[in-house]
Amino acid sequence: MTLQPNIYDELSEEMQSLVYWSSIYSPADSDIDSIRAAYDAMCLHYTLPRDGTVKIEDKTIANVAHPVNVRLYTPLGSAPATGWPCVLYIHGGGWMVGNLDSHEFITRYLCRDLNVAVLSVDYRLVPEHHFPAAYEDCETVYQWLQQFGIDWNINPAQIVLAGDSAGGNLAAALAVQLQHTGAQACGLALIYPCLSSSFDTAACQQHAEAPLLTLNDMQYYLKEYAPNKSDWQDLRLSPLMAQDFSDMPSSFVAVAEYDPLCDDGRIFVDKLKQANIVAEFYLGKGLLHGSLRLVRDCPVVQDLYQHMLSSIKQMFT
Repeated sequence: MTLQPNIYDELSEEMQSLVYWSSIYSPADSDIDSIRAAYDAMCLHYTLPRDGTVKIEDKTIANVAHPVNVRLYTPLGSAPATGWPCVLYIHGGGWMVGNLDSHEFITRYLCRDLNVAVLSVDYRLVPEHHFPAAYEDCETVYQWLQQFGIDWNINPAQIVLAGDSAGGNLAAALAVQLQHTGAQACGLALIYPCLSSSFDTAACQQHAEAPLLTLNDMQYYLKEYAPNKSDWQDLRLSPLMAQDFSDMPSSFVAVAEYDPLCDDGRIFVDKLKQANIVAEFYLGKGLLHGSLRLVRDCPVVQDLYQHMLSSIKQMFT
C-alpha cells in the first residue's frame, strides 16, 4: 500500500529546503551532460570553500585496464610511523553522477574530524561504463592501498570502506568480496545504501513516491547501471543477497526514514548481527535520501554524522 501523500507534508524545515534546492537545480533536459551539470551545481551549493584545515591532493592510481583518479585528504600534522588510518570514501549518485568534487561536503570533514586520511574515488559512471566497471575501479583502488598505501603515508591495515547511496552499494559489495581473503577492511560505514536489486521490501512500497528518490528512480538507475538482468543476482551488485557474512568488518549503517531504500540497511545490519559481526544501525527520523548534504544545517543529520564518527573511531582502534 502506498503511503498517503500528506505524510511528506510534515517534513522538517531542513528537509523542505533540501527538496526546494534540489528542484532549483533540476536538469534542463534528459541529456546526461545536463543531468551531471545540474547535479554538480547542486553539490556546489552545499560545499563550503576550502579553508586550509586539511591537505588535499588529486592523484591517479595506475592500472593496466583503467587508471582511476582519486583525491587524497590528509591531516596537516605528521603521519604516524605506520601511516594514517584511512577512510576510502565512495560517492553516491545512482552510479551515473558525482565526481571528486561532489562529496567534498563530507570527505573534507571526515578527514578533519577523525584526524585520518580520506581517499575519494572517481569511479567510472553510466551510461558510458556499465556494471561492473564502477565496482572494479573501487576494487582497484582498495587493492592498490593494500599494496602501496604506505607510499602515501596510509596504513594498509587500517582502511574503513565508506559510501552513501550507490557509493554505499559499492562499499558493501567490496566488503562482501573481501571476505576470507585475509585482506578485509577494518570497518564499513554506509549511509542510505542501495544493497539489493529486487526492490521488494516494505519500504519500497511505503515510500515509492518519496521526495528526492522514488522507487521508479531506483529502478531506472539500476537498469542503466546493469542493463543485463542476469547481473542483478551478482553479489558485486546485490551484496544483500550474500549467504555468508561471517568475515565482514565492524559496520555502521544509517538510513533515511522517508526513503525506498530504508529497509536495505536495516536488513543488512540484521544479517551482520546474525553472523556475530559488530554492527550499528541508525534510523534518521524524518530524513530524506540525500540529506547528508545538510550535515552542517540539520540537527538530525548532525546527530547521524556524530554517530558515524564515533563508530569509525571504534573501527580504527
